[in-house]
Amino acid sequence: MAIDPYSPCPCGSGKKLKFCCPDLAGDIEKIHRMVAGDQPHAAIKHLDSLLAKQPDRASLLDLRANLELSMHEFDAARKTIEHYLAKHPRNPAALGQKAILVAASESGTAAIAPLQDALELLDDDMPLHVFEAIGAVGHALLQEGELIAGRGHLLLYAGIAPKDDNMAIKLLLRMNLQSGLPLLIRELALPRDCPEDVLWQGEFNHASRAIARGQWRIAEEMLVSLRDKAGAQPEIVYNLALVRGWLGNLELFAEGLHEYARLETNEDRAVEAEALAQLVDPSLEDPKLDTVRIAYAVGDEDALAERLAEDKRVEDYPLDPEQFEEDAPRPRSSYILLDKPTPKTRPDLKREEIPTVLGFLSLYGKRTDRPAQLELTTDREEGFEGVKSQLVDVTGGYLGEILEEEVVAEKSWSEESLSWRWRLPPGTPLDQRNELVAEGRREAILERWTEAPRAALGGKSPRETVGDPEFRLALLASALIIEQAADNPQELPLFAELRQQLGLPDNAVSDSEQNVDSRFPMVRVPQLDLSKLDEQQLDDLLNRATMLGANLAILVVGSELVARADQLQNIDLSKAFRQMVRVEPDLSRAQEWIAKARRWAEKNHRSASEWALLDLEVAIARNDSTAAQRVLEELRTVHINEPGVAEETYRILYSAGLLSADETGRPTPLAMPAGQDSAPQESSGLWTPEGDGEEVSAAGGGKSAIWTP
Repeated sequence: MAIDPYSPCPCGSGKKLKFCCPDLAGDIEKIHRMVAGDQPHAAIKHLDSLLAKQPDRASLLDLRANLELSMHEFDAARKTIEHYLAKHPRNPAALGQKAILVAASESGTAAIAPLQDALELLDDDMPLHVFEAIGAVGHALLQEGELIAGRGHLLLYAGIAPKDDNMAIKLLLRMNLQSGLPLLIRELALPRDCPEDVLWQGEFNHASRAIARGQWRIAEEMLVSLRDKAGAQPEIVYNLALVRGWLGNLELFAEGLHEYARLETNEDRAVEAEALAQLVDPSLEDPKLDTVRIAYAVGDEDALAERLAEDKRVEDYPLDPEQFEEDAPRPRSSYILLDKPTPKTRPDLKREEIPTVLGFLSLYGKRTDRPAQLELTTDREEGFEGVKSQLVDVTGGYLGEILEEEVVAEKSWSEESLSWRWRLPPGTPLDQRNELVAEGRREAILERWTEAPRAALGGKSPRETVGDPEFRLALLASALIIEQAADNPQELPLFAELRQQLGLPDNAVSDSEQNVDSRFPMVRVPQLDLSKLDEQQLDDLLNRATMLGANLAILVVGSELVARADQLQNIDLSKAFRQMVRVEPDLSRAQEWIAKARRWAEKNHRSASEWALLDLEVAIARNDSTAAQRVLEELRTVHINEPGVAEETYRILYSAGLLSADETGRPTPLAMPAGQDSAPQESSGLWTPEGDGEEVSAAGGGKSAIWTP
């Protein structure tokens, strides 16, 4: 391919190729043609012949390093880059190549330093390899779980990237939508502006320009010096904490946020900073709850197995053979131990009737190196002795002495207080399950969490710090951490009650604070008086909420937009309906949104096919065969000839297991008998939101099992 002589020279000098390395233009073009023709080794060979004559030429070394990196030949690339930097130590492109190499072969954290070296040498022009290094380092940091530093690098990349380069945005979106990532971490952390009429404005703005250019080490030095002169001003402390977080120093990031929260006079901003600090501070370790494994001797394993099979407080729980290592011993049988027998499904089932999973049992047969034994895995909490007594009662006289007891895991007492393990009756209707979960969540938040000790509260529980001014800020932040995990508008009264219990003010946004711009915190959107916002402000909030994966904000803002359907002038409500159906935790309410979307589409003379397809998915998820049959008939008779409808219908049915294949291999729909559920009644999984036996988390979403051999 032809090389534009006015394109930047690959050596990273910032000059055009024509004025920097005109004698190499033909060879560089030849190398590009080889690479484009999938001949990287031929390109390397040609480069070697050129380097034999000019071994220190920056353009050639840059091309060779780039080729070796693209081929993942990291040892060769390291030698090339070392030589490149030895001859051109102040070449930003060479340092960018080094950062890319370190990010790929070592870690993103280790690559921050060479990238900063490169950025600090830049004037106005940025070599391609330095730009690429920003994205590579940001990606590596995210993969390593360094979320604060990773976000900082990807935001810098996105700010520099051309309009058609969406790599950083896609990575940030993927991170934002990742299950379990706190909304406070997903929020866009931006540097604070300088206050007006302060003597140190010039130095502060100089540091701000360095931050914008990605020269964060320089900015850190400036801000440290400015702090020494001007004192611990909130804006200086916050920006210093931010650049330290982006440089990968999580300890100083958290320390700076704690300090900023103490200095900030706006209580809402102070609480948000303190909450984020509590989430990321590696020095805050909540008191731990041990998960223990106790091995009991068994004399007659067959008799014990029969005994366990007869007791209704014990249920089989087969394990997946693939989870065992090849030579690891496997139990002959495994079970869950319940505090009471599982009742039958019935409409008036009460929360207190649902059995709790006390532990996990594994029965091992006799081996040459050890006797038969029964292992109990459970938590060492308040009811620990009662669990052991229950096991003795269940096993009768077949349980012998304790052979071994060991701690197999530790977890935060505070986090564990927000989870509970149930064994719901098989076939519990989804609506009934949701009601029971809501009751369990209320109990977990208002009773157990308020009694659990937290490191951020000096080892005290939230209830123990009520009314203590020393812990007011930390307690407000702890409450916000719980609130920001919510995804259901129906639970807003629950958090109002929690604040009342803890003696905290409500978090409603006052009229003077309703300045809803791009910096308005998404965690505060549910407390806005949305009726006072115009349609464009609401639409902007919905777009931001969607980008951040803020489900609660999506639902409250979307609801306000839908309520104004007749007055909207420039807003397409299909986006709002689509997002609300996607994130609505209650499937019955999701069906209500779909019904409203259908009416809106009809009124605006639009096809309802999109909403019919969503209706089918929700009906199947709810095991509502009557509704599914009705929607299938609508799709067949009304929408089947619309583009993509037939394919999407088949995809939905196939994913739900409602299609079989005929002799030609083509999918054919299976009939769904009236009154019969279209999906399996009982999942084989344990302690997941979809299963009948499950661990439920009041902090949002389900958790995976922790009691495994």
